[in-house]
Amino acid sequence: MRALWFALTLTFFGTTSAHAQCCPGYTAASVCNGVTLTKSRWCIQNDVPNAQNALPKAFCNYGDKVVATLEEVFNIEAKEIVEYELDSKTGGAHTGTACSNLGVGVAYDAFSGSAYGANGFWGYVLSLHESINVWTGLASGGWPTDWWADHQSAFPNMIDFHAMSKIGTDNADANLTKAAAAQKKRFYPGGDTADAKVVALDNVFGIMPGGDGFAGFSKMFRLLTNDGIKWDGLGVENPDVKRSEYVVAYMSLAAGQSVLDMLKGPGDNGGGNICNGTADGTAGDKPYTCSQDKVDAIATAHCSAIANGKKTADVDALKSGKYAQVASASCVSGCPSECGCDDAGQCVPSWLARVAPPRDAGTGATIDAGLATLDGGSSVNVRDGGTPAGHDAGGTSRDAGAGSASGESDDDDDGPVPRDRDDGCGCQTMTPAAHLRGLASALGFALLLVLRNRRRRS
Repeated sequence: MRALWFALTLTFFGTTSAHAQCCPGYTAASVCNGVTLTKSRWCIQNDVPNAQNALPKAFCNYGDKVVATLEEVFNIEAKEIVEYELDSKTGGAHTGTACSNLGVGVAYDAFSGSAYGANGFWGYVLSLHESINVWTGLASGGWPTDWWADHQSAFPNMIDFHAMSKIGTDNADANLTKAAAAQKKRFYPGGDTADAKVVALDNVFGIMPGGDGFAGFSKMFRLLTNDGIKWDGLGVENPDVKRSEYVVAYMSLAAGQSVLDMLKGPGDNGGGNICNGTADGTAGDKPYTCSQDKVDAIATAHCSAIANGKKTADVDALKSGKYAQVASASCVSGCPSECGCDDAGQCVPSWLARVAPPRDAGTGATIDAGLATLDGGSSVNVRDGGTPAGHDAGGTSRDAGAGSASGESDDDDDGPVPRDRDDGCGCQTMTPAAHLRGLASALGFALLLVLRNRRRRS
């Protein structure tokens, strides 16, 4: 009886599954009737002129494809259906919906006409751009406003054209592929919205392992989420040099090399102007220069905290911006795959390492220090390497100007992000000579520890 009463109550008040219907004042787009959608829905504000004619049918599947792509990039699944609202107000876009539904709003006039030779250009760009801002907030609030999102929106502007290109290519959509190329061209030198920060992040996208920028940034988001990092918890203002150094450190961990010089620029196609003392053009945002030593120290604190077993004190220090308080850790066990061993046998980020963290071929578990070299025994330093190639001077997009670096439409603490650590092996096959050199190194390191202990006892 109670279940029947509950069901009748929900039906009577029209609240059956709030996530299955448009916000009040909006009606589901009839053009999408019969189109199977599992991740998104399109809703049109009731006072939009020619309401049900405002959305071209080509957009119906686009919402699902955007959500699926961003779930991959950010390694965060949407908890509910994402609502794309066509607002009666002309021009612009924003995160959030007219009610509590997860989603974004875009001016209805963005979906009509064409720009840069692509039909519905602004409809594609703005709905995607604001969705990227939603997912950025799901990962963490408080991204650097002077270059990541908000005052300057280099990250969503860069992901815009990559996501559009991926969706267009995967679905043989020539119009969307053309829109992606135009979006990219706009931010590169000679474009109508040229931005060196966008180019710099695109260069980082290109040097991610295997040339897979989506997987690289996905790893970055996974690492910071697994560490419990929230940028607003670092104890500094936004923007601030420490906040940016933290973001650069995690981006570098995902890339397998320090990306600070690439972000500072100049780089390929003139990229740069991030963390190099260049003002962002927003009054009150003081320019600053990021320190490579501090980026190294933050990344080392991440490696050490994991190698130490993620002790509460280490984790709290890293999360609160007090990375210098994280105790250094031995490479003997627990050093994650984005890190390696330095000459002193300490767990450090890969670009400071001489030796990769050794792992069992079957389980992926760390086995012993000094037995697996990155290149058969010689020292490796990739800080200055990895210049991306193959980037053309093609295009990009309009910054919607309403992006949320603080995650205004999300609950930062309950994102369903996997908590497992990446244990993929980065070791190479070794020669017998390399095994002997590594074994000698391990024995020497062990002897040194014994001698130190004896001295302490005496």
